[in-house]
Amino acid sequence: MVPDIKITENPPSDLLNQLEKEIRSNHNILSPEKMSIESITLSIHNENILIGGLYARMPGNWLHITMLWVAENKRRSGIGQLLVEKAQNEAIAKGCKYSMLEASTPESKLFYIKQGYKLYAELPDFPVDFKKRYYLKKHLS
Repeated sequence: MVPDIKITENPPSDLLNQLEKEIRSNHNILSPEKMSIESITLSIHNENILIGGLYARMPGNWLHITMLWVAENKRRSGIGQLLVEKAQNEAIAKGCKYSMLEASTPESKLFYIKQGYKLYAELPDFPVDFKKRYYLKKHLS
């Protein structure tokens, strides 16, 4: 008998948490006792309107920034830099030594390089509309 495969778009967090728990339980090196994974979200509001935010996870001693957004009319105002700095400081306080992220535009790649990140890889043709995906990392001090 072939088991049913369920495809879920926008999966609920409890399914993702269960998958992560199962994967980690099968790999001793990733067991919860050896590596915790915390998440942080930072947001900036102006008169109750969201103008910027950052989401990151902290597996082990790494900060992995997965999302950074600043409202278009607030870009180049220092909000992005402030969010990245605050996330890095929080990660350092929790024992992180490194940070990593992906950038999808040449502009965002340059932004992160100005924040001290180093480019370590490029993936061409992903996704097609962006032409390249950039991978950057930083040693946190």
